[in-house]
Amino acid sequence: MAFDRRETGILLIGDFLILGVSLWVALFLRNFSLPDPSYFQTNLLPFLPMFVLSLVVFYVAGLYEKLTRPIRRVMGIRILGAQATNVAIAAILFFVLPLAIAPKTILVLYLIVSVLGESAWRFYRMNLELKVGKRVPALLVGSGVAVQELYEEVRENPRYLLHFVDHIEATGRPKGQVAKMVTSAIEKGMRAVVLDLSDERIAGDLPGLYDIMADGVTFLEFAALYEEIFDRVPLGHLSAIQLLESLPKHRAIYDAMKRLFDIVLALCAVIIATPFVVIAAFVLYFESGPPLMSPARVGKGGRVIRLLKLRTMLFDDDGDPELHKKNYITSVGRILRKTRIDELLQLWNVLVGELSFIGPRPEFPKIAAVYEREIPQYRMRHLITPGLSGWAQIHDYDAPRGSADVERTKKKLSFDLYYLKHRSFGLDLAIAVKTLRTLFAFSGT
Repeated sequence: MAFDRRETGILLIGDFLILGVSLWVALFLRNFSLPDPSYFQTNLLPFLPMFVLSLVVFYVAGLYEKLTRPIRRVMGIRILGAQATNVAIAAILFFVLPLAIAPKTILVLYLIVSVLGESAWRFYRMNLELKVGKRVPALLVGSGVAVQELYEEVRENPRYLLHFVDHIEATGRPKGQVAKMVTSAIEKGMRAVVLDLSDERIAGDLPGLYDIMADGVTFLEFAALYEEIFDRVPLGHLSAIQLLESLPKHRAIYDAMKRLFDIVLALCAVIIATPFVVIAAFVLYFESGPPLMSPARVGKGGRVIRLLKLRTMLFDDDGDPELHKKNYITSVGRILRKTRIDELLQLWNVLVGELSFIGPRPEFPKIAAVYEREIPQYRMRHLITPGLSGWAQIHDYDAPRGSADVERTKKKLSFDLYYLKHRSFGLDLAIAVKTLRTLFAFSGT
């Protein structure tokens, strides 16, 4: 649509100008005087490649996608990830490569100002787009609880640029009828159509809509929009094959950098954690016996791993429902859980590669076996290394504890699989920030 191109053009021009202004402000702050044109030009030349790369990063991060721009949670993570990537690129360009910029203080000031400026600009445009007159009328085509959930969330919600005017129930429709109903709705003014392509009835009618797609109407896939809105995948509309096909393919750099980060941070954390662990171990020993335990969990690839933990319960029940009924948290253990000191020994598991700081929380083998039988997609969470904290932990506060709970675990799994599909430096950073907030609030259980 013309408005799409115009808004994208405005964002692109605005981004470039803000990057230039950020450099000007950095020069001003560096010298506390207005930079003359020649001084600005001298510093502008080595920064131009950085400007171009920043715009490319914004594009790759999806910051120019119209229909999902006004989803604040999504945009916040995208902006955070894009800016973190830009900072890393800048460090490589100006600190590793011998480019002509001195002193490096200018670069640091530029990065700070540009991050603040770009974030303010993006959220300003986002709020401007959310005016009622600019919301895009849309049609939702699909069946099921998740489809209805998305429809109710977006229909009258002013937080989204997209708003659903109507919903076509696909169940029981004869071949070709869905395409006819969509065509009729577009003729009445619909400018976007959201289709659940996991439904064979809808996918089969898709060829009848090709001409409309060429006319400028925006078509979106239901599962993708659902994930953008709710930060989790719709399990009932996602097969294992679809999930595998949608997984990011080129993750070598990300995985290597994440592993390096885990090792460096774990080594630093061990130095800080050691006194707390030693003191807690002595207190536990004198209170109720041996202070350490090594419960079994399911790690990457379904392999059973042993975690190192300070004992917080009377004994290690290893996830057994009957033994769990006889178990309880000790008085010292309750303090250790609140402060998360009981998990500090798992830094060793991070160092040896059995755990990461960020990833799906590992499950008891016995309970995982139940979930693998009852939930078809459950094994997918074992494709990546489990973590100390994860996307489900910062969102799903009603996560099951103790014995197996299939229904509640389905929701938890929907968050885990979202992380599996979308894991990135930006998402990891968002999880880390929210986890630290929980730690400082002493809200562990």
